Amino acid sequence: MNDYYSAITPKIIAELLGDITIQGVYKALKKAEITISETKTGRKKLLPEDVRKFLELRGFKFPKLNISFQIVKGGVGKTSLSFLLSTRASHYGAKVLIIDLDQQGNITRSFHLKEREFPVMLNIIRDRANIEESIIKLSDSLHLIPSNLNNSKLDIQLTQESINLRDILTDLLRPIRDHYDLVIFDCPPAINKINLAATCCSNLIIIPVNPDPYAMDGLDFTLSELKQIKKDFKLNFDKKIVWNRYDARERLGAIYMHELVKSADKVEDILPIVIRTDASIKSAVFFESDVFNSSKKSSIQEDADQFCREILGLNKWKDNITK
Repeated sequence: MNDYYSAITPKIIAELLGDITIQGVYKALKKAEITISETKTGRKKLLPEDVRKFLELRGFKFPKLNISFQIVKGGVGKTSLSFLLSTRASHYGAKVLIIDLDQQGNITRSFHLKEREFPVMLNIIRDRANIEESIIKLSDSLHLIPSNLNNSKLDIQLTQESINLRDILTDLLRPIRDHYDLVIFDCPPAINKINLAATCCSNLIIIPVNPDPYAMDGLDFTLSELKQIKKDFKLNFDKKIVWNRYDARERLGAIYMHELVKSADKVEDILPIVIRTDASIKSAVFFESDVFNSSKKSSIQEDADQFCREILGLNKWKDNITK
């Protein structure tokens, strides 16, 4: 799937670093013996492994994070953000494993896979399927454990076997965890055992929210549940709220955002990133591409790129080297 393979240009590298011109990037790439690829349309790109090499030569260290996207509300764009973060992080050279835990298999279908043909988490837990053999290679830096409707039996299986929910996913990932920088769980919009297991395995919980009263209720419920889980299992994860599908033309969005920022117990968890409404993400998925490889600029390209940089720590790293 070459569409998910490469999308970082020398111009993006110059914008990321901030203290270097495009010409300076070309010189630095040449000095590092990194070759710039060229697409059929003449667009210059860097392969993910070369982006990684370039960033590491300049002192950046890729984080080791288990991230789960969660909220007890469907339709807020949880899967879209999982899709955008995983693909963009892989463009920057991060080694990414996506684990689809939602029985609907939406992120699996986003990559146009026939999800019924592959082992899913139920098979790994119940049938002892080999986790390494269950991984689908989308590109050298982007891998996936898919999902389908069979995962609707996951909670029943976890109950019947009286499995240790705190450690089940950590233990399953242990043989392969060192192969990846990011492990991303796309979770179902529910309070259930597999979400609890994903929470226990995560360093970071990302909670997408929309300007919608039901989404705000879902946010409150999710935060309350995470607080209880953290206390009960003595966990030490971070949580971040990201404002998704924001439309400045809608007054309701500004009202809800203002209310969220005023909340003293939530304001510290809000990411300094807003993902604007953009229909191009749906088109990209439909046409088996991704928004970052489109030559047409869009708000989702900019917002999702900033979202990815924030999670990877690239923005903080950039600020530090600038200072």
